[in-house]
Amino acid sequence: MIARLKNRDYKRAIAARLSGDDDYGEIPYGGETQMQFTRAMFVTMGRLAKLDGRVTEAEVHFASSTMKLMVLDAAQRQCAIDFFYTGKQDNIDATPYLRQVVRLAGAGSQLSRAFLKLQCRLAFSKGHIRLKEKILLRDVAEVLGFNKAELLRIYTEIQVIDVPRQGGDRTLLSRAYNILQINTDADDNEIRKAYRRLMARYHPDKLGQQANSLEAQRRAREQFQAVCTAYETIEIGRASCRERV
Repeated sequence: MIARLKNRDYKRAIAARLSGDDDYGEIPYGGETQMQFTRAMFVTMGRLAKLDGRVTEAEVHFASSTMKLMVLDAAQRQCAIDFFYTGKQDNIDATPYLRQVVRLAGAGSQLSRAFLKLQCRLAFSKGHIRLKEKILLRDVAEVLGFNKAELLRIYTEIQVIDVPRQGGDRTLLSRAYNILQINTDADDNEIRKAYRRLMARYHPDKLGQQANSLEAQRRAREQFQAVCTAYETIEIGRASCRERV
């Protein structure tokens, strides 16, 4: 509780900045709170970026943009770079740093959500999220106090509301409709019918002798998971649209 009371002005200002509520507000000096938050942010980013074995220019650019967004001075920026490289180490565990964010900001808080959303946006900077990145982001969300539904809501905000993909409308939401093999104007009944049909087709327990090889079983699991994720994404996307009406 005492940790959450320290540097309240900094936490309020940085939460507003990272959430997009105040793009030009002054960020007061945050002392140790600022250092711990910056460490958690960029260690986690480094870990997420290196999961597939390489860090792309897009990920480096996103991390650099985040440093500017957080209004880091030269010394703070160098610390952030060092934290990012720390996160790239194979044996690093970001969990202790995430727990510091919870201790400072509170589970499920505006600042914790802004932290999580930035990590998700980093993952999307390469175009799509891979399985290892999804697993890590689920872990990050859980530590920060957010369930799977809220994580999917953030995915939808990024792909549908924040930054629709360049050169077309194949956002996360439109791909979800394609996976379920339905039009984007399908009603709730059509969506449920498509979901149940594909679940019956790809459910591992329904395959029987059709999946007579490890490769066939792997493909079936991937298709089953894709159907589940597509349905959840559509549900979250439609709920977000209803909230904005």
